[in-house]
Amino acid sequence: MINPMANCGSDVATYSVVAVSAPNSTQICFPSRIAKTVITGVVADAFGQSVPESSADRWFEKRLWQSPRPSFPLAIQLCIDLGIPLKHFMDYYIESSSHLRYAKLIERGTALAKEKIQTIQKRLSNLEKMQAEIEHSELIQQSEDMVRCNFPAMDVWLAPCAPNAAEPHVFTQFHSLIRMVESSGLTINYFAGRLLHCQGNQKELFFYIGVDIPQGMQDIPETVFHLPAGEYLCCTQAKPAIEDAANIFTEQFALDYEKFVLESELSLGDYDCAAPPFELRCSLPDRQMP
Repeated sequence: MINPMANCGSDVATYSVVAVSAPNSTQICFPSRIAKTVITGVVADAFGQSVPESSADRWFEKRLWQSPRPSFPLAIQLCIDLGIPLKHFMDYYIESSSHLRYAKLIERGTALAKEKIQTIQKRLSNLEKMQAEIEHSELIQQSEDMVRCNFPAMDVWLAPCAPNAAEPHVFTQFHSLIRMVESSGLTINYFAGRLLHCQGNQKELFFYIGVDIPQGMQDIPETVFHLPAGEYLCCTQAKPAIEDAANIFTEQFALDYEKFVLESELSLGDYDCAAPPFELRCSLPDRQMP
């Protein structure tokens, strides 16, 4: 009745599965835990029930292939396909009356499928942004001169950063910042580095981490800053150099306007983990985009 060696898929909840061959029926997948306990004499099924050895075959036959309709096995297969843990199957099956609550099962399956689609779409969107960043980084690296680039607005979490800090201290502080952002309920995106804010004679240096603010969020932390869209002058540096930005962007620092300088590792397609190059971006006077 049961072939414990035949794999036909996987139950993403926690179960591996084996094939159950039913007369005049297609092959049906069931948790290997069920198959194992049938073989050893006691069925500890997905519902948390125990069935004596003498009743095991009858219990399976009644539900799997002696039923006039394939509703029961198809419902279990549907749970497996949708990632609904089989231990929750009794939420949709009334043992006393042998009724399947198909509408409720399909409703739950539809909700799970939509959640998975949204997750995949979000991941795909992030991958597309990362690909665009790689293309931008390689353009900057291959250029002998500074490059003017337009960037969209971005929300960033800011934290004070000491200038010319030793690298171990920078890493420790940055990791602490990541934990702080994660605990706030905001989603971290892949933009991160240091930000220099210059206005008049005042200069402020920060760590920044790009964050995604959930739609409808009311209490946005005061540490979150909305960096407006604008045009920047970009160049590569072999090592961190934001403290020397005034000598790198001499023409821009000679002008009196509020400016932002961002420093981050270049996101190259062939990334050097030991010694990655860096990018410096200095905002140009007319930052606001239409």
